[in-house]
Amino acid sequence: MKILGRIDHLAGACMRTICLVCIASLLILLSGNVFFRFVPIMSMGWYDEIVELLFAWLVFIGAAALWRDNSHFRVDWLYSKIKNRTIGSVLGLLIESASFFFLWVMAYQGLRLTLLANDWTPILKLPKRIQYVDIPLAGAVMMIYSIRNIVRHITALKTSPTESVSE
Repeated sequence: MKILGRIDHLAGACMRTICLVCIASLLILLSGNVFFRFVPIMSMGWYDEIVELLFAWLVFIGAAALWRDNSHFRVDWLYSKIKNRTIGSVLGLLIESASFFFLWVMAYQGLRLTLLANDWTPILKLPKRIQYVDIPLAGAVMMIYSIRNIVRHITALKTSPTESVSE
């Protein structure tokens, strides 16, 4: 199990690093574009393509990083009102299973989009697949962490079926 912990730690570090590089690059590019609009030293007509690419990677890999840490936005009003751990675990299991199904559809359709994409960016001539591959990649990562959460809910159902949350 230590190897899984190390892989998890490495995956989290990689996702955070990708997000940090994307956000820093976006800051530099967008600031540079504003500067060069006021001081017309050079044209940055190509920057839209890079900004679009970086933003897509930031959004999808960032979502996977948040999913890993269970830090993503969710409405937990009903879950917080349930005092019985068994019912809470069943509800969590149902929600996580529905999330897994959605992630599977997202990853599958993202993979189809990536494989079917034949277009290139107009100025830099980069394949659009570079921009689209983050969708199935992030979906696969989130599905792995959904499986982890499903296993946790099943384990919680097996270990303490009669305890209540308030104890």
